[in-house]
Amino acid sequence: MHPTAEFLLDGSGLLQPSRGPAAERLTALSNKNPTLGAALVNAGLVSSVAIDYVLQKQKIEKLPLGNLLVELGFSSAKDVARQLAVQRGLRFVDADEMPEIDTAVAGIFNRSLCLTYGFLPVRENSDGLIEIVLGDSQPDAVTELVQRKLGKECRFYQGEFDSVAQAIQQHFYFAENPPARLIESEVRKLEADVDRAYSPARLLEHMLHLAVHERATDIHLAPTARSRSVLLRVDGVLRPVFALSPALDRLVVYVKLQAEMDASEQRLPQDGSFTAQVMEKNFTIRVSTLISEFGERMVMRLLPERSSLDKLVDLGFLEEDVAVMAKAFSRPHGLILITGPTGSGKSTTLHAALRMQPLVERNVLTVEDPVEYRVPVACQTEVNRRAGYEFANAMRHFLRHDPDIILVGEIRDSETARAALDASSTGHLVLSTLHVGSIFGVMPRLKLLGVDAETIAENLVAVINQRLVRRICPHCATPRVASDDERRWLDPASADETLRVFYGRGCHHCRDTGYLGRLPVYELLAVNRDLADAIASDASRAEMRQRAQTVGMRPILALARHRVLAGETTMEEILRTVGED
Repeated sequence: MHPTAEFLLDGSGLLQPSRGPAAERLTALSNKNPTLGAALVNAGLVSSVAIDYVLQKQKIEKLPLGNLLVELGFSSAKDVARQLAVQRGLRFVDADEMPEIDTAVAGIFNRSLCLTYGFLPVRENSDGLIEIVLGDSQPDAVTELVQRKLGKECRFYQGEFDSVAQAIQQHFYFAENPPARLIESEVRKLEADVDRAYSPARLLEHMLHLAVHERATDIHLAPTARSRSVLLRVDGVLRPVFALSPALDRLVVYVKLQAEMDASEQRLPQDGSFTAQVMEKNFTIRVSTLISEFGERMVMRLLPERSSLDKLVDLGFLEEDVAVMAKAFSRPHGLILITGPTGSGKSTTLHAALRMQPLVERNVLTVEDPVEYRVPVACQTEVNRRAGYEFANAMRHFLRHDPDIILVGEIRDSETARAALDASSTGHLVLSTLHVGSIFGVMPRLKLLGVDAETIAENLVAVINQRLVRRICPHCATPRVASDDERRWLDPASADETLRVFYGRGCHHCRDTGYLGRLPVYELLAVNRDLADAIASDASRAEMRQRAQTVGMRPILALARHRVLAGETTMEEILRTVGED
């Protein structure tokens, strides 16, 4: 039996292990007011095996215990913060729920002070209290600081440690360095530099800062006849932000050099990447170019280096579906696929589901393109096409390393498909993604890749098909009576003329779009014996769908309608991303 551990908050507010004997630590679990770490164990959020592993790591790495739990994927940042909020009797707020910051109040403090103490001063409320979002901080120390500076009492909220730190960084940086103004200044300098002696480096830097500020995933540089448009993809939607003169095409050349692409080649598409630090956070920037009639079109995708990952419930999956997924992901062998178009959150779902496993007790090997989420207890490798290291040959090597779980970033070709099925057939759990539009498109797609129906039937465990839709901004969500079209779409049989739906009015938080963040709409198929028989017998899509719905599979549009009725998104957003059938 592995001993559990009691955890204590040190003076800095960070988690540290207690020094008491095992018996005392076990007693903590039954206390009415357990310490934070014991509460995590008691709630079933952290296993005793994981605790032992982290304590061993801590002796060498000398990092706070709570940070290690999150970094190693044994606990989500939200779980740690929520448990701390419960202990402190505070309301938990996540990154999207943080109130708008009053610059006058925040300006009384500086970035260094807020980062040192781990708190974000937000505003003064109508009761004269200073509202504070806490990160890895001690309320007493912050109270003393605020009283010394302002002579006022505090009202505290608890946030995620990293989210609060990032909010501090961004608020103070952008208050002093408005990215739009800095970009405009750099553009003027470059346009006046006829000798081309001035580097576009700072312009690129400010564009990356703007992208982070706007929560963009991609930067598009799109040439037209007389100008160059810069667009940002935010929450899955492209938004134009400004235009550049054709004289600034050297920005494209500069980015190509950074990404180790051939800057002289302007006739063929190219791909490359480079790393950059934005707001003290590391990013991989994937670069791709296309040739248009007006010049090179470029897309830069921002991939943050991430170790913390929300749980499936926090991502927006329903608890009853998470239970089904947990059962599927606990299988000792078989193939689990996440499907959907590019940018639909497949990798995020895959890694979140992977972390439901007791990873410290499993040998997990991954091959990805690129590695987006760090899982330190797994052996993660990255595709290297120049060296000939692809998905298929990676899996052949993996089988010699005694794996329990193999994660393959994507099944793209016949060789990878056959290797994935071979691995699952020989007693390994294989997780991957596949670009198809529906659950019932998986079987025909795998057959086209050279896998026979019998092999699919024997090995396929579960399929999750998902899309990401924009979430209505919680700060400006407003109810209204549903239109006739909305009522017919939501429930054709309903005659309720008072049916309400929600929309976002637009506010500071959502940049007046009415949407803030995204959530999944999905359908989940757990393959039972009856469905396996149908797959093996080459049943039609219609028959497969009928059998799946008989055993409780909910079509993607059923969940989509649920999201609209719950006030989480809009009919327009569903039709934009999912369609009508």
